[in-house]
Amino acid sequence: MDARFQSCADLQSLSQPVSPNLSALQLSEGPLEGRLRIISCGFFRLNQLEINQTLFLSGTRRPRPCTIAIPLSDPPATDPIRAQGVCMPWPGMMGYNDQLHDFDLRLPAGTSLATVTISRDHLLERHSQHGAGQLTLDRWRDTNQLELHEPLRSELRARLRHLIEQHDQATDPREVDELIGCLLGAFEDVEVDSMTFGQREARHEAAIELLHWFSCHSDQNLTMDELSAVLYQSRTSLFKGCQEHFGQTPQNLQRSIRLDLVRQLLLDPNRCDGIHLQGVGAIAAHLGFTSRSHFARRYRKQYGELPQETLQRSKAPGGSDPLP
Repeated sequence: MDARFQSCADLQSLSQPVSPNLSALQLSEGPLEGRLRIISCGFFRLNQLEINQTLFLSGTRRPRPCTIAIPLSDPPATDPIRAQGVCMPWPGMMGYNDQLHDFDLRLPAGTSLATVTISRDHLLERHSQHGAGQLTLDRWRDTNQLELHEPLRSELRARLRHLIEQHDQATDPREVDELIGCLLGAFEDVEVDSMTFGQREARHEAAIELLHWFSCHSDQNLTMDELSAVLYQSRTSLFKGCQEHFGQTPQNLQRSIRLDLVRQLLLDPNRCDGIHLQGVGAIAAHLGFTSRSHFARRYRKQYGELPQETLQRSKAPGGSDPLP
């Protein structure tokens, strides 16, 4: 699969084959332009996500495969990647801990992230074949972020880019074996640093639960007391968790998700026709916006254009196509 998207809702739909309950949230202002590629490489799967806006992603991990995420470029020092709420202090890879049941990532604008998913049994077999030692197994068990030093960092990224660009051709088994060898070599490097795996704080957990609840119940309006009761989280944890991880209040979090759903509909007239919605007012009301002027102002602040402009552009020939 090779698909482009312009809303978090579309990214969630595209991710169904690999992450069926993904929740995505745009944290920066401006129109979202992204690309998702899912490539089968024999005994493992390779995904690439490219985004031009800052996103927060959260979802459930499958129990058996091992997932290793590798940024294909270095993020800005002032805006690092966060995995499980922990800043990544150096270029490296993450998400591989074998005790993880879910994931959350904060990816800065401009991120290109490659993800290798391989069965744990197959990875252990390759671990034995390559003569990797106990250090790799210890790191899989105890850590979730691993530093990558040069020249291995550049070699690993180059191999991943090559497989991604050659996705429409038959995969050379030697290239696959060399990539796995690179990954195992990174885990065996005694000179690199790693970050231990720890449990989330209560307010971090509360923020993620609230994000998933709003993503699944965008049409519902509950008070904070009601949300606190539904999620079994304190009001304080919900407020502080949202501010710390999303930079907004719970009310604004729900509004952000609804704005994204509105944009998805505005960019896809066929989808609007399918649910019998015509015009900006009907779409906004469908997503819970009662004041059209307030809605239009917030939409323009978020995406840099009026909702009517988005709708008109989507109806023009080729107008809703993402940028190349």
